Amino acid sequence: MRRILTVLALVVGVSGCSDITWQTTKTGQLKGKLVIEWINQDEFLFIPDPAQPLTFTRANAEVIVPEAMYTDGGTIPVALRAVKSYSPWGYAPAFIIHDWLFTMKQCKLAGHDKLTLDDAATVLAEVLKTVMENPKYGGPNKLVHYSMYEAVRSTVAKDYWDNGKCATLPRVRPATRSAAPRSATESAPQATPQPPLSDADRSRLGLPANQGAGRRIEMTF
Repeated sequence: MRRILTVLALVVGVSGCSDITWQTTKTGQLKGKLVIEWINQDEFLFIPDPAQPLTFTRANAEVIVPEAMYTDGGTIPVALRAVKSYSPWGYAPAFIIHDWLFTMKQCKLAGHDKLTLDDAATVLAEVLKTVMENPKYGGPNKLVHYSMYEAVRSTVAKDYWDNGKCATLPRVRPATRSAAPRSATESAPQATPQPPLSDADRSRLGLPANQGAGRRIEMTF
């Protein structure tokens, strides 16, 4: 979401429409494990868990299962990071799933031709609301929800959607799941657990050598 959420500074003060946006946003089901590996400053690797893949099922029965990709979480302006709930990883599942839709579009992966910027923004709003409605994660915050939704459908976001470059996708493990959103009635292919990347593979991908679990963040939903 690099550059996109920087427009939060322009919309964070607007609250008049937040109630309407919240009320019209549907929720879904979020499950699985979110695994992030730190690569460099503001550069991370999302690693799908083969046993518990991060999965978001929308109210319309579409299922989104992000694959391995580079991410920077939510690019929150530095000035806003001191404000509660405006953190690059405060709503990590929503940021990861939204980033995956951008990756699909920019890398022309299966199903990208059916996606629009508004679709991506709507999905972000749905995941955000789904997370916020769980008391474990702080509860509803309509202003944060609205401002992030507006940020990812701004003209800055539109330019990045249309002209952003495809980053080389990391080969963390074989593509055992559909890259595209699918119907809830479609079963996901079984994933075979894979060992961590070897130092040789990491070197080929331009990643640092394995340095233990301290570089990883894991969350299970």
